[in-house]
Amino acid sequence: MGERFDIVVVGGGIVGLATARSLRRHRPEDSLALLEKEPELAAHQTGHNSGVIHSGIFYAPGSLKARLTREGRAELLAFCAAEKIATRPTGKLVVASDASEMPALDRLMTQARANGVPGVMRLDRPAMDAAAPGVAGVAALWVPSTAIVDYPGVAQRLGRQLEAAGVRVSRGAEVTAAEPRPDGWHLETGAGGLDARFIVNCAGLDADLLARRLGTDPTVSIVPFRGDYYELEGTPRSGIHALVYPVPDPRFPFLGVHLTPTVRGTVLAGPNAALALDREGYHRGAVDGRELVRLAEFPGVWAMLRRYPGMAAHEWLRSWGREEFLYAIRKLWPSVELEDLGARYSGVRAQAIRPDGTLEEDFVLRPGPHALHVINAPSPAATASFAIAEEVVRAAGFAGAVRE
Repeated sequence: MGERFDIVVVGGGIVGLATARSLRRHRPEDSLALLEKEPELAAHQTGHNSGVIHSGIFYAPGSLKARLTREGRAELLAFCAAEKIATRPTGKLVVASDASEMPALDRLMTQARANGVPGVMRLDRPAMDAAAPGVAGVAALWVPSTAIVDYPGVAQRLGRQLEAAGVRVSRGAEVTAAEPRPDGWHLETGAGGLDARFIVNCAGLDADLLARRLGTDPTVSIVPFRGDYYELEGTPRSGIHALVYPVPDPRFPFLGVHLTPTVRGTVLAGPNAALALDREGYHRGAVDGRELVRLAEFPGVWAMLRRYPGMAAHEWLRSWGREEFLYAIRKLWPSVELEDLGARYSGVRAQAIRPDGTLEEDFVLRPGPHALHVINAPSPAATASFAIAEEVVRAAGFAGAVRE
């Protein structure tokens, strides 16, 4: 018999940490633990993204992503201000490369207004030249509320706060087995066994696997997509001060290769979205045998490849060829040269896919026996993390008086 907790959060990324914070505030008398399988917090999606605080223009009105991005952004900025964590307002240009993309740009403007995104303006070519000399395109939307932050820094601060508030934060505690009990679960982990009256699954890349282990059919499966970034050097590094995005393809939940200044003073170009053969495949050519079998056995993968064969092949090739990546960057910033592509980084996006091959575009929460599962929380989950946490608390029935 292991130590017993009222609530156990599985996953030490920013969503799991923010959820533990909200649970502590709403349920101050409950015993609470957070389990992270890696030796450090924020080791996966939180620690491998470009640091954007999204504004909310890309998400369908009425969706969880639209609402929670708006709410979470405000809470994240307030947390960073209170904790003196650096953020930087940069604004964002969403660029139509030619006249064929103008209707999509107009739809984004309508969507931004519906989602309550403040200050969005339409820029013609002369206005673009004044705002961002060097950017290509015929028109753009200017989104002033976009900002950047160091998400791993936010996660580390949350971890320290949780420990100070009496939350057991266990690193190196991967859940290896789960046994149902009449009043909850017994978990075996890399740090020993424990009992939980209720489990909140924020396991990110492994969320669907943990849900099934805990007796819940998530109805979707996580399929990993690797996103590669290049750090830009030379003139582009000094000339790009705002984020620059293409008009996204409405068929996919990916936003395309874009340009992002970071709080470290660098500029990143990326990501692509290549199907990965390893849920933690941060290197090209990484293959995990178990994941390969899961992908091969999941009909949604084959249906997706049949539905989007050109996209899948192109994104895969882009991950291997610097020239392909350069072509995508030049659609936004034509003066970039191959030698401007410096260090390369990668992240893996945990994208839920339905059995028919369609990609789940919204955040997904699934209830289960003595558990709640956050099944689909890719970008903009970091921006929305504090609001996702409150949504989880409400969905689990734990909302109550908040302890400040």
